Amino acid sequence: MPVTPVLQPFVDGWATHQQRLLTAIADLSPEQLALRPAPDQMAIWQLASHMAGSRSYWFHDVLGEGDPAIRDMFRVAHTTVPGVPLEDAGWEDDESQPRPAAEIVDAFHVTWGLIGACLDRWTADDITAEIPQRRGDRITTRGWVIWHLMEHEAHHGGAISLVLGSNGLSGLDL
Repeated sequence: MPVTPVLQPFVDGWATHQQRLLTAIADLSPEQLALRPAPDQMAIWQLASHMAGSRSYWFHDVLGEGDPAIRDMFRVAHTTVPGVPLEDAGWEDDESQPRPAAEIVDAFHVTWGLIGACLDRWTADDITAEIPQRRGDRITTRGWVIWHLMEHEAHHGGAISLVLGSNGLSGLDL
C-alpha cells in the first residue's frame, strides 16, 4: 500500500498488528471466540467485530469514504444491548448472532482495503484538512481518525490477547 511517505512506518505497523490479530483469532472455535474477561464484558468475537466495524463507521460515516455496502455489512436487524440505537448498532451489539472467525477475518480484510484505497489517494494536505463531523459540531482531521483507529485497535487487540492468554491460548505475537 503506497501512502504518503511520512505515514508509511505507521501504516506498516498497523498492518503488522492486524496480521498478528488475525493470526491469533483465525482458527478460534465458536467457544473460544465466546471467551470474555468477565461476564459483563464483550466476548472476543464482539471485540474484534467492534474493531472492524469501527473502521467502516469512521471512514464511511465520519469521513464520507468508501462503498456504503462496506458500512452496511456491519448493520444488524436488532440489538441485544440496552440503550444502543439500532442505527448505531453493529455486529457486536447483537449477541444472538455471534460471528465466526472467518467472517471477522474477512471484515478486517475488506475494511483494510477501504483504508488502503484512501491512504493511496490522500495527500499530506488531505490528511491534515479539517472535516466537520456529521453529528454535532466537532471537527476532526483524517490524520486524527487514522490515529484514533490505531489506538483503538491496539487497545482492543490487547484485550483480546489478554483473554486468549488467560485461557491458555496464544495471544497476539507482539
